[in-house]
Amino acid sequence: MQAIDARLLRGAAVPTAVAGAVAVVLCAVLVGSKGLIGALLGSVIVLAFFSVTIVIISKVAQKQPEMLLGYAMLTYLGKVVFLAVLMIAFKHTTLFHFRSFGFTILGLTLVWLAAETRAVLKTKIFYADPSAIPDSLKPVAPERPESTAESEPSPIGGR
Repeated sequence: MQAIDARLLRGAAVPTAVAGAVAVVLCAVLVGSKGLIGALLGSVIVLAFFSVTIVIISKVAQKQPEMLLGYAMLTYLGKVVFLAVLMIAFKHTTLFHFRSFGFTILGLTLVWLAAETRAVLKTKIFYADPSAIPDSLKPVAPERPESTAESEPSPIGGR
């Protein structure tokens, strides 16, 4: 993983983890132990989903940058399908409070997206690697002639 991707991951994961801890405490106080379990499970799911996406996209960007959009869409589709399966499977569960689970996922997703957007805006990301530009494409400053009497502009009216 490149350093810039690690910075983006930290920039999004840390605020989301803090918000997840707040959600767990809040749900535990408001709902009880079932709320705690629901919020904890929701926090883990959001942190895992988005972290895996950044890791996968980072690996693909290093090896196959032309496939970046395809992999991004594939990870998005995978997350949506997996989350839909989880929601359907746990809809009538008594293991945890379903609304705490759902609202934690929703809230932490918004926190992650806002934190990741902030991290991207604060990070100077080159759209092209400046060191990879071949010398033949680098701009060359035009050579200027040395100052001589002939190259000096003449005053109006000639000499």
